This record gives sequence, C-alpha cells and structure tokens, in this order.
Amino acid sequence: MKARKIFVITISLVSSILSVGCSSHQTKKSHAKPVKQEASMRIRGMVKMLDTVKSIDQNSIQINQNVFEGLYRYDKEGHLVLAGAKSEKTEDGGRVHVYRLRKDAKWSNGDPVVAQDYVYAWRKLLSLKESASNWTNLLILKNAEEIRDGQEDMESLGVQALDDHTLRVELRANSPYYKEIFASTAMFPQNHAVAEKYGDEYGKTSASTVFNGPFSVVGLEQGSKKWELVKNKNYWGKKDVKLERIKYVVERDQPSAQKDFFKGKCDYVRIGCSYDEKLASKKGFHKRLIPEVSMICFNQKRQVTGNVHFRRAVTYAIDRKKIAASKTFHAKALYGIVPANYSYSPENDVDYREDAGNIVGLDKKKAQNEWKQAQKETGRNQVTLTLMFTENSRYSDISGKIKKDLETTLPGLQIKIKMVELNETLERAFDHNYDMFYQSWQPSCVDPLAFIVNGGMEHLREDYHNPEYRNNLEKAAACGGDFSKRRGFIISAEKDLVGKDAFVAPLFQQENGYLLNPNLRCVGFVPYGSACILRDAWIKK
Repeated sequence: MKARKIFVITISLVSSILSVGCSSHQTKKSHAKPVKQEASMRIRGMVKMLDTVKSIDQNSIQINQNVFEGLYRYDKEGHLVLAGAKSEKTEDGGRVHVYRLRKDAKWSNGDPVVAQDYVYAWRKLLSLKESASNWTNLLILKNAEEIRDGQEDMESLGVQALDDHTLRVELRANSPYYKEIFASTAMFPQNHAVAEKYGDEYGKTSASTVFNGPFSVVGLEQGSKKWELVKNKNYWGKKDVKLERIKYVVERDQPSAQKDFFKGKCDYVRIGCSYDEKLASKKGFHKRLIPEVSMICFNQKRQVTGNVHFRRAVTYAIDRKKIAASKTFHAKALYGIVPANYSYSPENDVDYREDAGNIVGLDKKKAQNEWKQAQKETGRNQVTLTLMFTENSRYSDISGKIKKDLETTLPGLQIKIKMVELNETLERAFDHNYDMFYQSWQPSCVDPLAFIVNGGMEHLREDYHNPEYRNNLEKAAACGGDFSKRRGFIISAEKDLVGKDAFVAPLFQQENGYLLNPNLRCVGFVPYGSACILRDAWIKK
C-alpha cells in the first residue's frame, strides 16, 4: 500500500541516521571490557497507568510500547512484522484473520500468552467507560459499535479463541489499516488471570502487572518519579534484546534534563515542539514532524461552551499561523483535525489534508459575528471562562497568545488560564469538569478516520449527535477497499465536526524534537507518534 510505504521510507531515513552499524556491532574481537548495556531516559511526566486498555497519556504509552507486545510490532526500519503471532491466515476476502500465536510467548511470571488473553483485553477495552479515547480502535471489529450501543452482547464481538494458540478475528469490513491498529498499545493482550486477580488495582503499579514484551517494569508505584525497565527473561525474542536495563527519571524542567544529557548523565530527552535554535544546533539534537495535533476541547454541557456560535467564534479568532511561527514553538498551523503529510491516497499519492483543504482558519469578522450571536442566545454579554492546560513550562507562551487573541477579537470575553497536572487534566476531562482545555493527541495508525472518531476528544460519541456525521462514518466503514469514496465520506464528516458544529477547535500539528546519545544505536520510533522503540537498541562504546 503506497501510504504505508511512504511512512516506512520516512522512518527508514530516521533509522539510518540514528542506527549506523545496527547489524554489525561487536564483529571484531576485542580484549576491552564489555560495554554496560544500560541506558538512561528523561521523561516529562509520571506514568499514569500500565493497564494498556486504560492508558491514554503519552508517558504511559511510551512505557507500554516496550513492555507489552501484540500481534504485530514495528521493526527497526519501521515495518510492521508479526510479533505475538507466528502466522496469519486471511479468509472471506480479507474480512476474517486467523492467527497462530507463538507457543514460546510467555508473560514475565512464566504463564503462557494464550488467545484468551487477547479476547479478555479487547472485551475489557470495549466495556470500560474510562477508555473513551481507546475503544474506537475496536470499531473495525464486527459488532463493536453495536455492543457499545447496547444492541448486541459482548460475546458477539469479532474476536474468538479457537484454542490456546489460535485467535480468530472478524472485521466489520475489509480494512486497509487493521495491522496498524492491532499494533497499537490499546490492542495488546492482558494476562487475564492476573488482571482478574488484581481487579481495579491491575496496572497501577509494576508489582500488580505482568509483561509479555522485551522488558519488564520494576519499581513503579503511583506517583513514582524513578523506575526501571529490565530485560524480560521470559520474552520469546530475548536473544535480540541487547539492553539489560533502562532507567527512567521524571524531569519536568527541560533545561535540567538538557544539562543532564550534555553532561552524559542520560541518553535520551524528549524536547517536543518547544526549543530554540541554539539547542537545535547542538550535537545529538534531532527533529521530525509527527501527526501529533493540538486542539481546544469544549465542555458541551455548559451554557456558553455548549453554544455552537461561541465555539465557532473561538475557532475563527485564533491566529494559528502567527503562533506556529514563533522562534521557540515548532509546529505547523492546522486548519482541520487531520494533520498534513500523514495519510496519502494509494491511488494518486495525494495527502488527505490537500484533498480536504482548509476547513477553518483566522477570520476575525466571522469570529465577531458568531460571538454576537452567542451573546444573544446565551443572554450574556460579559463572560469569564477557564482554559485548562497540562502543567508544563512550554505552554506558558502558547496560552498567553491564545488568551490575547480571544480577548482582543471577542470583546466581553475574559479567559483565565489554569495549569494543572496531567492526571488532573485527564480526570477533569472525563468528569466534564472544565470550560475548555488544550489537548494534544497522537494516533495509533495512518488512518485519517482515527482523528474523526477519536482524536483524543473525550465524550465525542456521547456529546456529538449530528446525524449526517454518523451517516458519513457508516458509509466510510462500508466502503472497504474503495479509497476515494471512503476518503470523501471522511472529509464530509470532518467538515461537520470541525466546521459546521465546531465540536473541537484544531490548532497545530507538532514537531518532535529530542536529544539522543549517538552511542545509543538502533532506537526506533512509532511511525505515528513520539514513543521510542527500544527492543533493538544497544550501547556502542
């Protein structure tokens, strides 16, 4: 598929820069003392959850990517290869997939990884209300949507354990992106016996979790600022894993993390999209445009933010291009919820964003007209609202510029900026306890539909009820391999979601900057986000 190849080439180029000598390390005999295969990483926030079906924050996903494994994984060139599955058989024109699982795959406690572990995890994902931003991965499965709506029983979900090592998966229709979805952390299996034993406590600490990936987590408690990944001795592919230990330290202060890197105290620091050119010129700095999008989410249950004219006013009042042009904020202005340079048509190689065009953008006159209509309908000329950000120094400049744009363009509106911890942000979002909040989200595959049905927008399904939007989603799902028709329906749904109803206000597509020790070789990256893949990594002397 052409779209997938384009991203593989991108990741291959990154890998070739970062992974020189990947296949030829230690080929010469040497009497020198062996290099200690340990790495140290700096992470910006605490890990909220090791339970894969509940994990929606990037810190948790970063860890889960390396300690769990699903049917597929990404190799060091960015290709999808079989992982927990040893073979795959396709039936019914690509709608049914039968996987033979590896008999040598085990959990870190020695239990075998069985087909029921996948069935358990996927059913759990579909049933949990707090997994609102993850369950949409299952939409490709037969009856997933009907079960979520209460029209079918959970047993009818399109996943079945034929025996301990045979998993049958039935899709709703032939899907072009099923492998990428099955490789996402939300679709990883769970040891059903251990998960049942710990119940709600499963995944909250490393002691209440078992792992089937290259590494296991050690020393992680709720609120931990230090923990380690150690090589999983029960992992089926342990011969390929070179790193023995990876130390993680939470360091919110980016200057401190950078100092640690340049002093040789750590091997990797994620910088994100906020950095200056002085840092970018230093050895060890890398950057790549990723499909991480930033947006403003609105509480649809409150009077003002639930008003469509107010939401449109906000959408038209923000000068995205000006903010994205900042010398220290590296991003691309976003005029729809699906990012650019992300999903290409296999028929004509055209990027989705090019086909869809700009749905929203800066238009002060429109913003002011919509604001006047919102004031009229709500009966409020003076409005004070809180815009919530996850606590991070990189957001101080962005929040100030957004506040200024809104208050200057929409007279009578006062914006209060509130910085809160990541866990509090997630809890407030789930509980509808906010006016507006700034959200960043990365997808788990190349499918633009991921942004339209999920996008990290909590309560999208329960709060957004446009029948035309739903109708277009159903038509897109039924298209199968007809990419042009499918894309057309997705674009129509996006225009309703972002333009007509302004359910969310898209802002930026982010660039990911990071510092990487050149002696830490073969570090890979998930093609659709910022998470490091450390399975094949090793330390060169």
